[in-house]
Amino acid sequence: MQIKSRLPQLVEELTADWLTEVLSRDYPGTVVTEAHVGTVISGTATKVRLLLTYNAAGHSHRLPPTMWIKGGFIRHDYSYDNSFVNEARFFGTWARELEINLPKAYWSGWEDGVQGLVLLEDLAARNATFGRATSLISIDQQAQALDLLAKMHAKWWESPELKSLKNFSKAWEADGDIVMQMLRPDYFDACINDRRCAAYVGPYRDRERVMAGLRTQWARGCEVPQVFSHADAHLGNMFFEPDGTPGYLDWQSWQEGPYMHDVAYSTIGNLKVEDRRHAEKDLLAGYLAALSAYGVANPPSFEDAWAAYRRHAMHGFMWPFTPEEMQPLDIVTAEGDCFGAAVMDLDTFGALGV
Repeated sequence: MQIKSRLPQLVEELTADWLTEVLSRDYPGTVVTEAHVGTVISGTATKVRLLLTYNAAGHSHRLPPTMWIKGGFIRHDYSYDNSFVNEARFFGTWARELEINLPKAYWSGWEDGVQGLVLLEDLAARNATFGRATSLISIDQQAQALDLLAKMHAKWWESPELKSLKNFSKAWEADGDIVMQMLRPDYFDACINDRRCAAYVGPYRDRERVMAGLRTQWARGCEVPQVFSHADAHLGNMFFEPDGTPGYLDWQSWQEGPYMHDVAYSTIGNLKVEDRRHAEKDLLAGYLAALSAYGVANPPSFEDAWAAYRRHAMHGFMWPFTPEEMQPLDIVTAEGDCFGAAVMDLDTFGALGV
């Protein structure tokens, strides 16, 4: 919900009284009798594990003994208040209509331009495991991930309701935001000559062509069907149930966007290079079939989807330029290995005409 009063901006402000105030809105009578801070994980957003005890009403609502609260508690050079607000808004609005595997949100609140917070279930209680680019998944698991994305994309496929949202392609084309910071000559040169970019060869080491490729991809992203997009659907934003069923986390970037962004970003970044080469066309065909199964009357042809797939490898190409304040070096290097091979295999510059 939109909040007028001040939201906590420091971990120390996450008190039992404040938690009682917010949880009792949807769980009447709940009192948090004790609240202790556990693990604190700093990234683009900060995630804080809370250990909670309740009065009888809280127990009657079956509120769990642990939750995570996520938001902007630790400031660094790559903190973006709008991303915290965006995630809180997602769980308070659109998430309620999505029938896909998500963590449960017990409360979310935001103040535009200031802070966004969401209280999320502790997925350890499901015995879930979490994706990581250094442990790539199987072809079968990726097929399940694409089915999940197809179900989400089909929900608002080219829907007028999306026009109220920021558009992925137009937002990036307008100013580039963080990606343009990654393309500063000194920073680009330092990364391209590091191990993280070892898979980047030939023209894909040319900063000017990289910039032209990105701008062309963002512009052409407006040419394909627009959907409700996770917009950051990489392996690190996934969890897996004990039986392997996938789900998606980290809804800081959701917006209207080209369907192929999620598909290419996920497929290329989640699979070993050899698996991707072997299976990507079959996986893409399976995604298109799933769109039909979930109600899209006229999904793209395979030929159009394949051309878009080749182009959309370009955005993930920027993975190894990600600052270490946002992602660890081993992750960006692993993703760089995947996308460096992909843009060569797919002739992404050729597909973009740059």
